[in-house]
Order: sequence, then structure tokens, then C-alpha cells
Amino acid sequence: MWGLTGGIGTGKSTVARLFSELGGIPVLDADQVARQLREPGQPAHRALLDRFGTADRKELRSLLTRDPAARAELEALLHPMIRSASRDQLETLHRTHPTAPFLLYEATLLIESGRAPDFEGIIVVTAPLPDRLARISTRDGVSPTDALALIEAQSPDSYRLQVADHHIQNLGSIEDLKAQVRKILDQIKSP
Repeated sequence: MWGLTGGIGTGKSTVARLFSELGGIPVLDADQVARQLREPGQPAHRALLDRFGTADRKELRSLLTRDPAARAELEALLHPMIRSASRDQLETLHRTHPTAPFLLYEATLLIESGRAPDFEGIIVVTAPLPDRLARISTRDGVSPTDALALIEAQSPDSYRLQVADHHIQNLGSIEDLKAQVRKILDQIKSP
């Protein structure tokens, strides 16, 4: 199993989709797991309401960019739940895709959560700051100033790249991304 990570707005989800489309690689998205856990009736929902007064992603994100202590509390609350739920879903992917060359686990905080040793290798996606700002502003409907605050609340690319086995630079061209993904697929499939 390989880990895929990168900061907000780098294009991780696009890269994950390309691994799936081009290489038949099953992907588990940790953000999707977290969203499921925050739904009413799920384990994180009540805990978030009790501690933060909301389980809404945008409201939590806004709070966390302003309050690093709240960010640490949220991560301490959610990461064990995400890890457990992810483990279960990854076991299902192993069973349902027995011939896949490998599985890919996509997570923004993969390195920060101490999960890097859990993987055969780490793929890090980076992108230029102006592109990231534009993606976040468009996708999330936030101002460039708020988008920058979201980026700055995360670890810098240099931190992730220290443990990267592969680095994908998202410079905006889907064809370039495809070429980088194909190259990594070839290297991982035939070491």
C-alpha cells in the first residue's frame, strides 16, 4: 500500500483519480472517511458537536485556521477514528481487488499524523501557490486571503518532501500529470 499526500489545493484527488483510471489502482480517500464519520449518527458527529458545537466541515475549517489549539484537539479526536475506519475499508479493498498491483491511501495529513511508516512508500503532490489559491477559492467559494490561511495552517511542502519516494508537480496540465502518474506506476509495478 502506498500513501498519497500533499497540501490543500495541490490536486491530490485528481492524481488519485489518474492512478485509478490509468493503473486500475484502488484508492481510499481519508477525507471521505472523515466526512462519513462526521455524518449524523456516526462516531465523530456527537464528539464534534460536544467539543466544537458543530460537525460542519466549513465551520470546523474556519475555526481551525484561527485556533491552532483547536486544530490539535480536532486531530487528536478524529485521527484515531479515521485510522480505525480506514483500516477496515482498506481490508475490504484488499479483498475486493486481490490482483491490484497496490492500494493507494490519499490523505492530506498523512505525514503529520505519523502514518508514513505504515506505507511501502509515499507520493507527494505539490503545486505552485497561485494555482493552489485559485483551486481552493473556486472549489470552496472562499476568498484568496482565506485560501492562503488554509494553506498556511498546514505543513509546508518541504516537510512532506523530506519523506517522499515520488514527487508529482502539478503545474496545471492534465497530460503532464498523466505522464508523471504513468512513470510512477511503471516504477512501482516493476521495481
